[in-house]
Amino acid sequence: MLIDHVPGEDCYDADAAERAAAAVVHHTIQVATVPAVDRLVAAGVPDLRGPALARWTRSMLAPHHADGQLAGLEARLDEVAGCGLPDTLVHGDLHPGNIRADGQRHTIIDWGDSFVGHPAFDILRLTERVPTETADALVAQWCARWRAGVPGCRPERAVALLRPVAWLRLAAVYAMFLAGIEPSERIYHQKDVPNNLAKAAAETG
Repeated sequence: MLIDHVPGEDCYDADAAERAAAAVVHHTIQVATVPAVDRLVAAGVPDLRGPALARWTRSMLAPHHADGQLAGLEARLDEVAGCGLPDTLVHGDLHPGNIRADGQRHTIIDWGDSFVGHPAFDILRLTERVPTETADALVAQWCARWRAGVPGCRPERAVALLRPVAWLRLAAVYAMFLAGIEPSERIYHQKDVPNNLAKAAAETG
């Protein structure tokens, strides 16, 4: 009610081309916010860079007996840092329903889950629930953009390392949500944490 209406339609049924176009727009936003991450954190955007992400994830999942899935998290994030991509503004929930298109432009909406952290989390979210070939192509395009802008970085390796971490982060988001909702609502979301922990375990192998 406090912001102008964004023209267009939500892209819940976005095809590969629509997702690819939105990813280009989002990349521009992430590149533009790289120099501003410290200011964003000072303004109140959650800081989930590296060790802070590990601490927050462990804290949120402490009641959910996730020690097995969390094993080696810090070492994995250290390796991610070595891949050379910069931290930036992460949308945090970049599924097609949070993209609006009007035939001329794509607008990223609903930044309520945003944080400062690794940019790969958003491309991983955007490529959920699509055929493997489509997801691979979108990730490859994302990697090419970052390699062009940050010579010497290793985006493919960063994505591979963060696949299980992305599910852990989502499990932690749901754990935080469960901790704050009314008891009568918990029945509708009780499976969200274990389901995402299972996906994290499957990605870790």
